[in-house]
Amino acid sequence: MTELVTVSINDQELQAEKGRLLIDVAEEMGIFVPRFCYHPGMKSVAVCRMCLVKVEGAPKLMPACATPVDEGMKVSTVDPEAVDAQQGMLEFLLINHPLDCPICDRAGECPLQDQTYKHGPGSTRYVEEKRHFEKALEISDLVVLDRERCVLCWRCVRFADEVAGDRFIQLVDRGPGTQILTFSDEPFDSYFSGNTIQICPVGALTSKP
Repeated sequence: MTELVTVSINDQELQAEKGRLLIDVAEEMGIFVPRFCYHPGMKSVAVCRMCLVKVEGAPKLMPACATPVDEGMKVSTVDPEAVDAQQGMLEFLLINHPLDCPICDRAGECPLQDQTYKHGPGSTRYVEEKRHFEKALEISDLVVLDRERCVLCWRCVRFADEVAGDRFIQLVDRGPGTQILTFSDEPFDSYFSGNTIQICPVGALTSKP
């Protein structure tokens, strides 16, 4: 028998299955926790840090996509500390992200665009030059990669590894040079390349046709 626990999210109590991810439980209550790396069809890695929330008794903010619910848990997604973290992460992501929404294929249906409007700081303090990569890199006959738009959520890499079963696309380099890329001697010849485009939360992977 499934064990149910009582959880409070933003002062709303409910019963949920013990061990379920907090981000899923909150969404079922109609509470959206911002996220980029999380996808219900793949393992949680908590790399984008957009879903940080305040959990009573925890020494620090917790990623909702990797925190299982437990009895008596009290959570706030609107705590000032959590809201400040969300704004800070969006400001950080937009440091290098090009503001080319009018010409981006994802404009109008882009989670980064939507969450920036809803959860972002509204302005940026960054005035330095953004990082640049070769634009419109054709990694196959169907897929175009724009590394400047990538927010390093790893969704495409994880999808290739966990779902498609091929590793044509990977995370390479480190630090400010970290990027998503294919291997030079292996084009992105994945049978599920169209699905990989759809799973990207920004306009980094788009359809060439």
